[in-house]
This record gives sequence, structure tokens and C-alpha cells, in this order.
Amino acid sequence: MQVLKKRGLTTAQVVFFASMVALDFGWGVVFKTALQLTAIHQVARLEMVVSVMLMVLTRLMLDRFGTLIAYELAWGLLAAVFMPAAGGEPGFIKLVPALTQGVVYDVLFSLLRRSLPRARAYVAVLVGGLVGPTAAMAVRVAMGMPWASATKFLFGISLVTSLAINACGVWLAFLVWKRVNGLQAVAMLRTA
Repeated sequence: MQVLKKRGLTTAQVVFFASMVALDFGWGVVFKTALQLTAIHQVARLEMVVSVMLMVLTRLMLDRFGTLIAYELAWGLLAAVFMPAAGGEPGFIKLVPALTQGVVYDVLFSLLRRSLPRARAYVAVLVGGLVGPTAAMAVRVAMGMPWASATKFLFGISLVTSLAINACGVWLAFLVWKRVNGLQAVAMLRTA
């Protein structure tokens, strides 16, 4: 949280940021656990719709470079400590794809700010949604996972479903943003 504080965020903004990461992590733990009972979780991570929505809302509220890098790293640290065996990468190795994805998100959100004010979220999240899982698969293959036909097929399906899930998450974020953007509390957090 010191990274966010050094970037000039107020205490209220840091509390908002931490609350969003905690809500995202808690949602993932509960919903992921429920979905692991089904085989669909291996192909489509449905809990990510809400996670993407929370992440985009966080960036819209705290619209500055580094927000999503810190978001992904904070989430990755929580996952490394509380779910070290989940997701395919053990422990703190989860931070490699998280950092990669966070950098892609923030770079694209920042680069496309003026030229594509609304579409920047879609571009950033869809591209990041491809780069992050690719980085995670690269880590798994580097650790010894065989790059067999079945792995390639499931990875391809995972990327396609990731695009659809991420697009739904961004759409949901803008649906929520439209409702809360005019609220006084939101304006105070954004300008604080």
C-alpha cells in the first residue's frame, strides 16, 4: 500500500483500493471453490466476470498509471499466501503473470486515455486478458508442464472464453459506473 500512498493517494483512496482488492479476492475464493465442484472451471473461469468488473471500477475511480499494477500484485500476494497451490503456479510465482497482466492493463489504459476514452477499458482488459494467461502458461511450461496437444487445445479454449468473460466484465463495470459516476461519494474519492 506504500506504493499507492507515495503516488499521492489519500487515505480514503487507499482504503477504497484495499477494499476493492479484498472484495475481489473474497469473491474469487467463495465462487472459485463452488465452481471447482464442476468441470467448467477448467475451461471458463466464470468468477472472473465480477473480478474484471471490480478491477475496471477501481481504475475508473483511481485513474492513474500504477493502479492496476498494484491491484494485480496485491491480489497475487493474497493468492500466494492464502491459496498457494491454486491456479497452476505455486506460491509467489503467481506474481509473474499478475505483474505482466497489470503492466499491460496500465500501459493500455494510459496510452488510450485521450483517443479512446471508453473503448480503452475494452482494449486494455481484452489484451491483458490474453497476455496474462499466456504468461501463466509460459511459467507452467517452464516449470515442466508438457506442451502436449491436449494442453494446447485447453489453453486455446481458455483464451477464447477469457475474451468473452473479460468483455462481459468490462460491460458490467460500465453498467455500474453509469449508475454511480454522479454520486457525491464517488466525486469526493476521485478528487480527494
